[in-house]
Amino acid sequence: MKIVEMISIRKEFPGVVALDNIDFALEEGEIHGLVGENGAGKSTLINILAGVFQQSSGEMRIFGKSLRLSSPSDALRRGIGVVYQDTVLDPYFTSEENIWLGREPSKLSVLKGKKTRSDTKELCEEFGIEVPLRVPVGTLSVAKQKMVEILRALSMNSKVLVLDEPTASITQSDTENLFKILRNLKKAGISVIFVSHHLDEVFDLCDRITVLRNGHYEGTYASSELSTRSLIKLMTHRDLTDQYPKQEYNTEEEVLRVSNLNSMKLGLKDISFEVKKGEIVGFFGMVGSGRTELVKSIFGAGEIDSGEIFIENQPANISNPSRAMRTGVYLCPEDRRREGLVQDMSVVDNLSIPFLGSLTKFGVIDSKTVNSKARKLSKDLEIKTPSLRTIVSNLSGGNQQKVVLGKWLMGPKSRVFIFDEPTQGIDVGAKTEFYKIMQDIASKGCGVIFVSSDIRELLGVADRIYVMRLGKITAEFKREEFDQSSILENALSETVSTGSGNCE
Repeated sequence: MKIVEMISIRKEFPGVVALDNIDFALEEGEIHGLVGENGAGKSTLINILAGVFQQSSGEMRIFGKSLRLSSPSDALRRGIGVVYQDTVLDPYFTSEENIWLGREPSKLSVLKGKKTRSDTKELCEEFGIEVPLRVPVGTLSVAKQKMVEILRALSMNSKVLVLDEPTASITQSDTENLFKILRNLKKAGISVIFVSHHLDEVFDLCDRITVLRNGHYEGTYASSELSTRSLIKLMTHRDLTDQYPKQEYNTEEEVLRVSNLNSMKLGLKDISFEVKKGEIVGFFGMVGSGRTELVKSIFGAGEIDSGEIFIENQPANISNPSRAMRTGVYLCPEDRRREGLVQDMSVVDNLSIPFLGSLTKFGVIDSKTVNSKARKLSKDLEIKTPSLRTIVSNLSGGNQQKVVLGKWLMGPKSRVFIFDEPTQGIDVGAKTEFYKIMQDIASKGCGVIFVSSDIRELLGVADRIYVMRLGKITAEFKREEFDQSSILENALSETVSTGSGNCE
C-alpha cells in the first residue's frame, strides 16, 4: 500500500526551478532512501511533504487522498513527522518536556505529571528507545537528541517519519543503535524516508532508493539493483573512479609545530606534532577525543595553559583568532552554519568579511575589488549560486562549505589551513571536489590539517595520520604504515601497540 505519492511535483522559486516533474512513492512499512548531490532538490521535496512549502504544480496523495499541505502542523495531523539535520528542541527543557511540548495533558490547567511520565515510558518501551527523560536536552549527546525528536514525532502518531541526515554528527555505535530502532519502526508498520550522503548506510538500511539530480527525477530502484558505483553515476552523471585524488609532497620544510600543548579546560594533554609544507595531516578520533578542541586552540579560539606553537620555526603568539589570521593560520570549523558563516548575509559579504581591512580605501570598502575577487573565487571553487548577492543560508551545504573556505583564500598570506569535518553533510561529488581543493592548497606550499570521523577519506587523502583519544595523541601513522584496524585500535583502546612516534 502506498502511504505517500508525489506525482509530477514542480517547485519554483524566483528565478529557480528547484524541482521539475518529480515522482516519489513511499510504501507502508518501508525504509526508503532519498539521495542526490547538494542542490539536487532533496530538502525542497522534504519540505513540501512537511508542509513548509507548497508545490507549484503536481499532485500529492497521503493515504490515497489527494491534498495540498498548508503548514507543518497540517502535515503532523496527517501523520507525517520530520526530524531535520539541525536540532529543533528547547535545550533548557527536559527530554520529556520536549516530547510533549504544547500538548501537555492537563486538568483544570494543572499538569498531570504522572500521566506524562507513564505516556513517555510507554512510548519508549513500544519502540525500544532509551533516552534520559528528566535532564535538560542541551546536556545530551547529538544522538540522544535525535532520539528525543523521533519520540516527539512518534508521540503524534506519525505513520511517516522523515530523517534528514540523522547520522551526520553521531558515532558509529550511535548509528548502529539508530538503525536498530528504525528497523523496529518498520516492523511496527511505520514508513521511513532516510536522507543521507553516506551511501554505505543507505545500502545497509534502505529497501528502495530514489535518486534526484539537479531538481530532476533519476529513478527509483531496489537497493539490490544498485552498486555504490552505479548509484554515484546516477547522482552525478559521472564515474568517480578516483574518489580520493592524491598528490605527493616532496619537502621536509616545517610550516607548523605544536610542542607540549596542555589545556585543562579543553581536556588537552601534552600535545606535540608537526606539519610540513605541502603536507596533508589527518587527525582521527572518536567524538570527545579532543580533535576539535585542539584545532580551535591552534586557531587561538581555545584557552591554553602551557605549550608552544611555531610557524616556520618561529614562535607564534596565537592568543586569539585575529592573531592566527595575521599569522596565516585559517580554520574552517566543524559547525559551518554557526561558526563559519553569517547566515543572513550574502555570499560576497561572507567571502570578504575576514579581510575587510585590506579591502578598504580611506575607510570605505573598495566594492570593485571585493566583487572582482569574489567572482574569481566563486568561479575557481565552482560555488553554485544564482548571484553573489544571494543570502548564504539559501545555498546547499556543499556550497556553503566552499564559501567558508573561500573567505580564507581572500587572505594575503596563507600558511596553514585547518579543515574540521569539511565533508560532513555534503554529497559524494562535492567531497571529491573538496579533496582536490585541499590537494591544490597543499601544492602551493601550505600545510593542511584535515580532521575527519571518516577513516576512509583520511586513508585516501592524508600523508600522515595522528590518532587522538581523551585529549591525547595516542599514535602517528605515516602513509606507508596506514592500517585501518590499527588506527581504530588506537582511537578506541588504552592499549596502544602500533604506529610510529608519539605513542604511549
